[in-house]
Amino acid sequence: MLKKYIIIITLILMSITMLSGCTGAESNALTESDSPSEPLNNALVSTVISGAEASKLYEGNDSAILLDVRNQDEFDTHHIEGSIHIPYTELESRLSELPDKDAIIIVFCRAGRRSAIAASILVENGYTNVYDMQEITNWDNN
Repeated sequence: MLKKYIIIITLILMSITMLSGCTGAESNALTESDSPSEPLNNALVSTVISGAEASKLYEGNDSAILLDVRNQDEFDTHHIEGSIHIPYTELESRLSELPDKDAIIIVFCRAGRRSAIAASILVENGYTNVYDMQEITNWDNN
């Protein structure tokens, strides 16, 4: 009987410890007062932006890059004109295809998971102006 209580208490403590790591996350989305032309990210995070903000940032800068990190079939079916296609699973090995590390890079995928992974890869490799638009449909809706 005592063994059961120890196991239950241990499981509860482990759950509380794991869940406490999920709180306190900071939002790095732009607010209306923020200017997307100013890098908001630091060396550890990318900035999440809306489709409208991404469009404004892209159209206002000739050196900005739209990086589509979806798979080839998705890209072939539909993509944003002028975007560069590098699937997120290949990104780390193909970083040399991207310009200097200070270039504005707007990353997107289908639902936002892969773009977040890709943005992290870019930031971890020293890219300083990484913006995560998340979903390709965000671009279509602006």
